[in-house]
Amino acid sequence: MGHGREQNAQGAKPLTRGGEFSRRAVVAGTVTATVAAASHLADPAYAQGLDPESKPDMMAFLLLSEALTGVDKLILAPELSGSDPGTDPINIKNDYFRWIVAKDKTSSFAAMLAFAKKNPAPSAQDIIKFVSTGNNDIKFLARSIVLLWYLGSWYEPKDLQAKPPPVPSEVVSAKTYTQGLVWQIAGAHPMGYSNMQFGYWSRNPRDPNDQTPLLAPPKSP
Repeated sequence: MGHGREQNAQGAKPLTRGGEFSRRAVVAGTVTATVAAASHLADPAYAQGLDPESKPDMMAFLLLSEALTGVDKLILAPELSGSDPGTDPINIKNDYFRWIVAKDKTSSFAAMLAFAKKNPAPSAQDIIKFVSTGNNDIKFLARSIVLLWYLGSWYEPKDLQAKPPPVPSEVVSAKTYTQGLVWQIAGAHPMGYSNMQFGYWSRNPRDPNDQTPLLAPPKSP
């Protein structure tokens, strides 16, 4: 990280001369800090106190998403598998988290995460009950979250509540287009993209919740 900062600073003049603080340096530093703070506060995630890099916030989101989608959180966050947390190279969950925070104007997402964090191990039934008995903002945001995970597209909660099908939607990104759970569950792929082995269509679709090995263990002699 430090190396990147040095590269970005190439060609810049030193703020001080001879190691002494100058008035210009203090003013410049104050202005820079003020601009950085203002841009950070303008970030909806910061404004709501939600952060995808926060382990409690992300785990609450995964518990919520697991309950709503019916898909195991280890599928939604594969790096959690095993005793040592690894790295998720795609990390679609962070993209979804940030998108929901930016789109939610009712603080419903914060309320849902707060409920998931309130209990050390809330069951899926607890979360579903909270969502289904909540106000319409919470109910329809929950539906938007389900569609986001399955289709990689965003459906505004107010549109889901007010408009008959077909409801307008927005593809979040090229990455979300390819990562929708619907493709994993169907054992298929979206148009124009596939990372599947040639001939996959000759096999039955595999349930993403199925943890059994793809290959049977070798028989003992």
